[in-house]
Amino acid sequence: MMESESFLAEVSEKLQFPPTADQQKALEAIYRFLFHGGGRSVFMLKGYAGTGKTTLSGGLIRWLHSRQRKTVLMAPTGRSAKVLSAASGFPASTIHRKIYTIQQTPGGVPYMTLAPNKSEKTIFIVDEASMIGDGQDESGMTRRSLLEDLMEYVYSGERCRLMLIGDDAQLPPVGLDLSPALDPKKMKQMFQVPVFGHVLTDVIRQASDSLVLENATRIRDQIRKKDYTVSLKTQAREDLVALDAYDLEDELSSAFGSDRGNEAIIVCRSNKQANEFNVQIRQRILFRERELEAGDRLMIVKNNYFWKLPGKRQNFLANGDMITIERVHAVTEFGPFRFAECQVFMTDEESESFDLILMLNSLSFEGASIPSKEMFALREEMIKSGDVNANDAEEKFFQNPYFQSVQVKYAYAVTCHKSQGGQWPAVFIFLGYFTDEMMDRSFSRWLYTALTRASGKAFLINFPKEIVGDD
Repeated sequence: MMESESFLAEVSEKLQFPPTADQQKALEAIYRFLFHGGGRSVFMLKGYAGTGKTTLSGGLIRWLHSRQRKTVLMAPTGRSAKVLSAASGFPASTIHRKIYTIQQTPGGVPYMTLAPNKSEKTIFIVDEASMIGDGQDESGMTRRSLLEDLMEYVYSGERCRLMLIGDDAQLPPVGLDLSPALDPKKMKQMFQVPVFGHVLTDVIRQASDSLVLENATRIRDQIRKKDYTVSLKTQAREDLVALDAYDLEDELSSAFGSDRGNEAIIVCRSNKQANEFNVQIRQRILFRERELEAGDRLMIVKNNYFWKLPGKRQNFLANGDMITIERVHAVTEFGPFRFAECQVFMTDEESESFDLILMLNSLSFEGASIPSKEMFALREEMIKSGDVNANDAEEKFFQNPYFQSVQVKYAYAVTCHKSQGGQWPAVFIFLGYFTDEMMDRSFSRWLYTALTRASGKAFLINFPKEIVGDD
């Protein structure tokens, strides 16, 4: 068995800089997990923004590969998988594409089921684990929860184990008060597994110069102490700027109107606010007159198992995936339902362009996505138009490409939940309507999550003087 001193020295070499005292404690805990954890054990690497979680895990992954230890890297979204891949130098996949496979019912309806895990003696490493929920998939097509399926998949492999990396101060999955995948008590209760872990709290020197991370660290400390009074420190020409109405359009034009428009995002508190910003960005900054044009950036807002992704083993489109329009071939209408036949490519992944039918109604829908039951009215509209035979079995309609169209929203402005797992050099945070009574734990976590989406500069929009100061 390898000695802990040798392990620490070799992993530190892969980090390419001496670890902080806090990171060294994390590596000591990881050593105990790797060499004394036993089967079915779990490791949680949690930490504040700017403490080097992803950097530390990247060095560990490189060390594991140098020792011929097999790893599988995953994250909840394509963008977060790309960050993990960049930090480690090895490919990473979304959780959904790794652990699920698509099959069909006898009636031809596609559905998602757990794939077999053929890995042996493999460490599965999952970044941004705060986003992993234990509730039913929004389509109802998963058998249980994503967390349960992830655990079953990993531990069905021969002598496989799991590492979960994330920040439990970020927003939990929708509808939950905590992030179950980063809660040791919850994991032990649900799965009866030994849980190892470490919480990184020391912000590394490079990050300590960031006003964004200084404020985020203060908010996180206050959340831990159950103090939800927020006061942000801002200064001119720093990386955190409170914008007034006169400067807002200039900053948005600079961020979205250039060739680097994909490096900016607006984070909002509701889908309605995001829809309004998306309309303004497209009309006043990008000068796009049609509803959908080449170059438009979109986010998929509901899992879709019908359309195929070229070059991917688990080739379905996941909620949170970003796509970019390459060409709009045609727009088709059936009563109130409107669709665009498009050629697209994945914004955050390397892939060939491919064809999709997109549902245009979802672009301005104020909810997260249009419920499936509302789509059944499409069949009657297609019967009226003569495109569907009324005598055909209803099940046949399930395979109609318009019924299986991909629901999307513009992705210039998104809700905070939709932004999770990604980072952008320029992040605009829109507060919207706010009263003192709204300053609670939920708001603190929302603001902490929004601030930590910025890898460069964050801009505050519509924040009252009670929150934004210059001290």
